[in-house]
Amino acid sequence: MYSASPKYDLTNEKIWINKNCYFTGVSQKIWEFKIGSYQVLDKWLKDRKKANRELSDEKINQYQKIIFALRETRKLMTKIDQIIPNFHLR
Repeated sequence: MYSASPKYDLTNEKIWINKNCYFTGVSQKIWEFKIGSYQVLDKWLKDRKKANRELSDEKINQYQKIIFALRETRKLMTKIDQIIPNFHLR
């Protein structure tokens, strides 16, 4: 089972989902990444907890893919900002 409130460990770049289990290698920028007003990684976990859904191996794999997709998105955003400064602010 996992916690209703995942905890982010900035020092170790971990997302703790309970006192024993965590996802590692998640930078603060990825943890705090928002789409609209939603903090993606936090919301995904909380939504599943709220619906009483277990984190199956399939769901854990899906979450890891979301983390990867957010990393790649940040890389693209950085490249765009290098080419067109402040593009995302327009």
